[in-house]
Amino acid sequence: MKTKLKFLGVVLLVCSLGACEKDELEIVDLDRSASADLKAVKNYNNGMIKSYSNETVLTWNEFLSNSIDNSLPQPFEAKIYAMVTLAMHDALNNVVPKYETYALDNIGVDAGDISKKNIHSIADAAVSQAARDMIAVLYPDAQAAADDLLTSILSGIEDSELKTRGILIGQDAAAAMFEKRANDFPLRFETFVGTTEPGDYQSNWPPFINATPMWPANAVYAPTLGDLTPFGALSGDQFRNETPNALNSAAYLADYNEVKSLGCTTCPLRTAEQTEIGAFWIESTASSMNRVARTLVAQEDLDGWEAARLIALVEMAVMDGYIASFEGKYYFNFWRPISAIRAGDMDGIDQTEGDLEWTSNFTTPPTPNFHQHMPIPVLLPPQFL
Repeated sequence: MKTKLKFLGVVLLVCSLGACEKDELEIVDLDRSASADLKAVKNYNNGMIKSYSNETVLTWNEFLSNSIDNSLPQPFEAKIYAMVTLAMHDALNNVVPKYETYALDNIGVDAGDISKKNIHSIADAAVSQAARDMIAVLYPDAQAAADDLLTSILSGIEDSELKTRGILIGQDAAAAMFEKRANDFPLRFETFVGTTEPGDYQSNWPPFINATPMWPANAVYAPTLGDLTPFGALSGDQFRNETPNALNSAAYLADYNEVKSLGCTTCPLRTAEQTEIGAFWIESTASSMNRVARTLVAQEDLDGWEAARLIALVEMAVMDGYIASFEGKYYFNFWRPISAIRAGDMDGIDQTEGDLEWTSNFTTPPTPNFHQHMPIPVLLPPQFL
């Protein structure tokens, strides 16, 4: 299973890298230079953009990772990653328009005065301001540290018109992102109201059965996430999977008995490797894929534009994966193993032997038990492939 995830990750990153090459501005038809003056188009093809390192992009990406990883529910973490990294990407592409942007339009940007000598001044300022402005709103707990990092980076840039312009571009990139996602609804815990029929999701295990300051009793997380506007996919139900296996099917019974014998806290048949695999899959995808992307950026020595592009594409695909997955989870509303196994003697199926004390080895998330099985790369928007 670890091999499969790593393979999907590599495929996703390769597809993203391919996207870094396929939607650049063309210069065959000079009329297309409306999105940047001809001099800028020629400049970046002559190596100007290649001269811009990935250092500042990775600095802010690592700061974001250190600030939010394992601190938030996974879909919320993924959404922050997507919005921050896309704003950084848009900021760079409003310095010199190399790639299509997500929120801040770069048509008409004049990059004629940008050169290898001054590109770091405007680009570092733009990336840093965009990242700081996004983080300050999306995760206020990190605002003070983000302010310090911004001050440190800007203080190292000589005061100039380009530096000022870069700061304004970063502010505009963040503002455009917030405007584009202005209709997004909050992702939060809610009380689950449902039936107790066998096979139906039931929020009946600790800790979510009890109210805390973080969630109400019988809590579920983000039940309407599947309705959120995707970042690249057409809709949340675009990749909806097939109906879960019927409770009296051979496939369900096989899954039931396998999970019951291997997935509990004290299951003697589970190997150390299987426990490790479970821990691997429980980690936040946005965080793990971000680390993979950063590693690839360093290994391939991508320039700043390529690095920002790769990381933003990865994170928007991850977030769309959560949207698609949650759409399926709440559409089919299928119960979790902890509910199924504890109710095994009351589900109307003679072949399922229940265990009222069964508890999963890792805390069961407060969402229905349905997972999308699809190649991650299909979540990238068509214009990026």
